[in-house]
Order: sequence, then structure tokens, then C-alpha cells
Amino acid sequence: MEEEHGQWLRRQLSENELVDDRYDVKGMLVYRGAGMAIIKRMARTLEDMLEADGHEPTLFPLLIPENLLKKEADHIAGFEDEVYWVTHGGLTKLERKMALRPTSETVIYPMFALWIRTFADLPIKVHQTVTVYRCETKQTRPLIRSREIYWNEGHTAFASHEQAQKNIESITGIYTSLISGLCCLPVMINTRPDWDKFPGAKSTIAFETIMPDGRTLQLATIHDLGQHFSRVFGMVFDDENGEKKHAWQTSYGPGFGRLLAAVVSVHGDERGMVIPPGLCQTHAVIIPIIFKEDGKKVTEYAFAIKQRLKDEGLKAIVDDSDQRPGAKHYMWERRGIPIRIEVGPREVMQGSIAFAVRDLEKKENIALDDFDSKAVLCQMEERMRERAKKWFESRLYDADSIVSMQKMVGEGIVGVGWCGKDECAKPIEESATILSLGRDGMPCIVCGEPGKRIHVAKTY
Repeated sequence: MEEEHGQWLRRQLSENELVDDRYDVKGMLVYRGAGMAIIKRMARTLEDMLEADGHEPTLFPLLIPENLLKKEADHIAGFEDEVYWVTHGGLTKLERKMALRPTSETVIYPMFALWIRTFADLPIKVHQTVTVYRCETKQTRPLIRSREIYWNEGHTAFASHEQAQKNIESITGIYTSLISGLCCLPVMINTRPDWDKFPGAKSTIAFETIMPDGRTLQLATIHDLGQHFSRVFGMVFDDENGEKKHAWQTSYGPGFGRLLAAVVSVHGDERGMVIPPGLCQTHAVIIPIIFKEDGKKVTEYAFAIKQRLKDEGLKAIVDDSDQRPGAKHYMWERRGIPIRIEVGPREVMQGSIAFAVRDLEKKENIALDDFDSKAVLCQMEERMRERAKKWFESRLYDADSIVSMQKMVGEGIVGVGWCGKDECAKPIEESATILSLGRDGMPCIVCGEPGKRIHVAKTY
């Protein structure tokens, strides 16, 4: 799985009907029912947390007039190679080109400028769950590197930089709850170097996990925009003393496709997917083991168990198809359903069940009245979170030379020393991507002079 991770992931996405990448536009996927069910749980959870934090749900237009997109030079420079342009409306050439949004700062901030007049209009906090479009020039990979990206993005305006900073702290907590809580994924939060921050931002932090092949995958970013876009788009307000001030801003977003790819990859095993219970559309599958003379009783017992689980707040299904039990076991195991329950004549007679939990290999027999389904799921979730954390931590390294860094960098995240000079960054970046600027002292692995500890990795 680690050596052939790309092939393994493609197979899981296809066989388990999460996405289909055969649509006739490269880098644009069809999200199927099983994949969208997981993504919708991610999105709803995030939306609920954002709205509890005071964000207003919104939906802004897809098209960005060229003059608005180009109004901020650094911003458009960061996306100019990736923009899809609309040049015609039907057969008529448009007077001005329209871009499909690569991100929504230049769509939303002209509207902010209309809504802001005084300090009483602040803060503004909005979010939207939409698709963005980037003409990716690198090799596309399903969910990981796409040209149509399904995500949630948040945008704000505040009266002070201190309020914007507090917002960044709140969003960091919300994203940690989404990624490490709901999705059970370990992450490292990195401050991006200046040359790799969001175009137009004052600073950028990124949430990274490690995939089974040793590369890192960026799952979400948060940007401190300072007053940069506020000045460009005229977001001016009268403060309490009547003085004109520019608003302070932040923006942020996680990609749901990448989150799905990470969930499938990090938690999966040689048998297939292992899905965290909080993301599951189906928590349990009940398989009746039928013998001719007892078939009706066994089936009725299976459906009674389904109703009991439903009453406990779980979604369960009864697989009473004509497939052999072994084929059913394989299919549901591959799809990552947390609990598999088997019942036959003996279980009916004893009032018991035989059950297996997806992340464990053993099967247990227990009286139905003693089966605590929610405790089983909570324990599974905690095991998944702890197992993923231990694996992640085993992929964190330190290197004291370019040679040792090159040996480790394909296995995970490597801490190295860098003096801050461009001439020393070049040999580092020939083998790896610099993920963060560090604080702790560490000798530069190139020149040996005093430096700061940074994190580097092979990235997607």
C-alpha cells in the first residue's frame, strides 16, 4: 500500500463508488453517492461550527470580471497561469472577459466595501461552500490535485488587527476539530515562508498530514490578509472617533476532496477503507445467515436489530441479498463499514449477535441486550485517532546534513536547520519543499552557520 499508494487510492475510490475520474475533462471528477455522503458530513459539520462562531452563510457569483481580478497585482500574479476565462456569451464576444473563480477574494471584497460604513458594521464574517476552478498545469490526481475544487471558504473584515488575530485562533480550533476530531487525521500546522504564502496575504498557515507514501498533503489554509485587500477595494469605515480606517481581514478554507483522500489513505489498510464513524453514512451492516428451515425467523431478527440500532441513533442496513456470506463480508469490509453483525439460527435462539469492528480482526459473540453500539463506535474512533497519530509521529525526522535530509525526505516531514540565506535554500529545495519557517535554533545544514529549524517534505 505504501509503495503503490497512488494505485491503491484510485482502486478504493473506484471500487467503493466514491468518485469517477473518467469524465472527459481532465482533473474534473464526478462525485458519486458514497463519496458525497462523506463530504456532506464534513461540510455540514464545518458549516455548523462556523455559524456557531458567528459566520453568515452566503453564496457569491462564480464569474469574476477581468478588471476586478486584476485590481490586485500580487493576487492575480499568483493565479495568472491557472485561470479559466469565459470570453463569449453564446456566439457574442463579451466586452470584458470573465474568470471562473480560482478563489473568491476579488468577488466578495467589492461587496464588503459597499456594506461597510462605520465601526458598527463590523465585524463581517461570511462563509460559502462552493467549487473553484484552477487550470492545474501539473499532473492531476483524483481528489488531490484537481481543476475543479469543492471547498468551504471563509472571509472576514474587522475593525482591528487584534480581532483578526483572534479570528485566526478560532478558525485554527475549528479546523483542528474538523480534521483531527471528526476525520481522525493527525496534522502539523505550519507557517508558510514568504515566497509560498497566499498571494496578497500578510502570512499563511497550513494544515498538513502525511500520506502513506511519505508525501505531505495540505488540507486547509488560513490567511492573515492585513489591510492589503481592504486598501485595494476601499473597505473604509468611520471608527468611534469619526476617523477613516481600513478594515483588517482574514480568509481561509479546507478542500473537501483532499480531506476525503486523506481519510481514505491514512486510515485504510490492505483490506480496503476504514471510515471514521462520524463520517459514515452507514454505521452497521447486518448479515443474516440463512438456512431454509429458519430463514424467516433469522430475517425478522436481523430487521429487529436494525430497528434497535435506528432507535439508538445509528444507521444500519440488512444485507439480505443472494450473495454468499463471504462475498458480503469482503464487500462491506472493503467499504469500511464500522460494525458488521452476523445472525443465524443460533443467535436467534440465544438472543445474541456475532459482530466484528472494522479496525479489529477478531469477531465476538455477545448477548444483544449487552451490545452497546455507541460505545463500540466511540472506542473505534479513539483507536483510529491514536493509531494515525502514532504513525504520523513515526514519520517525523531531524537531519543534520543535506545527505541525511535527502534520505529521509521521501518518508515524511524532516526538521533541518537553515540560516535564511537564499543561496542555502536552493540546495534544500532541490530535494524538498520548505513547509514552514521555524523558531528554534539549529545550525544550517548547508553552510553550518547558526539558523532556525524548518520543516521540509516531499509534497503533492
